Amino acid sequence: MKSESFRKQALSLVLFFAAVAAVFALTRLRSDPAKKQAEFVVQQLLSCSSAVEQAVDVAAPAGSEPGLVAVDTDGLYAFLQAQLGDAMTADCLNKVMANRLPTRITALAGQSGDKLVPTDLTLKKRAGAENCYDFSATLLTVTDSTAAAQVSGTITMVKEDGRWKAAAITLEL
Repeated sequence: MKSESFRKQALSLVLFFAAVAAVFALTRLRSDPAKKQAEFVVQQLLSCSSAVEQAVDVAAPAGSEPGLVAVDTDGLYAFLQAQLGDAMTADCLNKVMANRLPTRITALAGQSGDKLVPTDLTLKKRAGAENCYDFSATLLTVTDSTAAAQVSGTITMVKEDGRWKAAAITLEL
C-alpha cells in the first residue's frame, strides 16, 4: 500500500518538475535579447536631448546662432560614444552622426531647451527581416508633459563580440 502511494507521489512530483521545466524553456524561447537591447538603444537615443544640446553647446564656435547649425561635432561624437558606444557598432555610430539624429531629436524640443522623454515606446519584429524591429514612440517635454513629436523608425541588431549591438537605425520625425 505504501509503495503504491509512494509511486503516485513520485510520479506527481516528476510531472510537476517536467511542467515547471517546460514553462521555463518556453519563457526562455520567448525572451528576445536582441529586442531588449534594441529597446535600450532607442530609449537612450530618444531621451538624450538635453545632454546632446549641452554637448553641442560646448562644441559650438563662440557667437554661432542657436539651432545646432555650424557645430564642431567632436564633442557630440565623444558624448554619443560614451553613451551608446557599447550598444552600437562603430559603423552605426558614424551613420547616426552623419544623419544628425541626435541633433534632429534635440531640435524637436524647440527653443525651450526642454528635455524630451519617450513614452509609449513599442518595438515590433519586422516580418521577414532577421533581428530588425520597427519602433514608434511619443516624445514628451519634461516640464509640462506635452507631446513634442511622434517618432518612428527601424533598428537592426547584430551580434558583435558576443553582445547585441545596433547596426542600423532609421528615424522618421
